[in-house]
Amino acid sequence: MLEVALAAIDDITYTDQVAEGGTVALFCEAQVGAVRLYEAQRLRLGADGLISDISLYVRPLPALTLLMARLGTDLARRNGQPGLARLIPLASGAMYSMAATGERRIMPRAAPR
Repeated sequence: MLEVALAAIDDITYTDQVAEGGTVALFCEAQVGAVRLYEAQRLRLGADGLISDISLYVRPLPALTLLMARLGTDLARRNGQPGLARLIPLASGAMYSMAATGERRIMPRAAPR
């Protein structure tokens, strides 16, 4: 999974790290194609100090849908599911288009004046 993710994301820059007890939060910025991605990672550490759980939070929605298309397609191919690999870009492409249009054209109209 990490190999596929690192191939899909460019220019990763970690900007902040916060830790308290057995929880660490990492924040980064990156590129997915021409779209800027912002990610937060919550790492829970076990008694041995190793990561026992990872939760990822990605924004904005257009970046997440583009990332989903790249990750899903590569993972499906690696798992021997070529049909699914062809379907994922179609489904995620429609979601990307709706999210990008909403962010660029629709939501700015609702901004406070």
